[in-house]
Amino acid sequence: MYYRKFTPAPHLLPFVECYFAWEKQEVLTQPMQIESPPTSFTSMVFNYGDTYCVGNSKHVSLNAPPAFLAGQATQSYKLELSGRIGMVGIVFKPAGIASLFGLPMYEFTDDRINLVDVLGKSLQLLHDQIVEADGPIERVRILEQFLNRQFLKKNDTFDRTDYTANLIVDRKGDVNVGELMEELYVCRRQFERQFLYKVGVSPKYYARIRRIGYLCAQLASQRWQVSDWHDLIYKCGYYDQSHFIREFTQFTGKRPTLYVKDNLELTNYLS
Repeated sequence: MYYRKFTPAPHLLPFVECYFAWEKQEVLTQPMQIESPPTSFTSMVFNYGDTYCVGNSKHVSLNAPPAFLAGQATQSYKLELSGRIGMVGIVFKPAGIASLFGLPMYEFTDDRINLVDVLGKSLQLLHDQIVEADGPIERVRILEQFLNRQFLKKNDTFDRTDYTANLIVDRKGDVNVGELMEELYVCRRQFERQFLYKVGVSPKYYARIRRIGYLCAQLASQRWQVSDWHDLIYKCGYYDQSHFIREFTQFTGKRPTLYVKDNLELTNYLS
């Protein structure tokens, strides 16, 4: 299993978290199921492997389009893959897609929409180039060229919404949104409307998503014992264990003990 993240060029860092490539040379002999908590990021994904299914709170089973935009996830979702795995994608900062492409992100929350339907037929040509490219590094180079062209069209679109959303990411969701808006001297109602447009959910809800996404990443990547959780949950800003359990169960559909015992995140399949 090959999975690698790539860092974007410096001028794209305010808008892009990373690129990724995910491949498996051998054809899967039986379906593979991957679970993911809400990550707090959006993405554009280009599939050159076999079609796979997505299940979440909005779709019991949805065939992912060959190239799609994935909006903000508000709950855990599942991927069911079979056959050949091959895909590359752009993982955007929370307001990155709206800033670079001018799209209202509330329309894409918990959904995967065909990029040709969203951005036009030129995306089919881009997808064809990715399919024909020689290896993941070349595919990522094509994606960065695509973003560079879009950046030159939009250029200076980074605003207070981008800054605040990225700050929530950097602080791992442990922020007081009300105090943050006061520091920025912004009109609360107007800011919340703009945040919903550019991110897809409200600022407070986004902070909760970011916090649980970060915590799940920590749990998935390390061998945690129940006795070790207390430091982690307090560092993430949960004021007590019952608060943490309620939040965790709401976003992931599992209690923390069960999640740690049998989560099926991609991390578990990588060496």
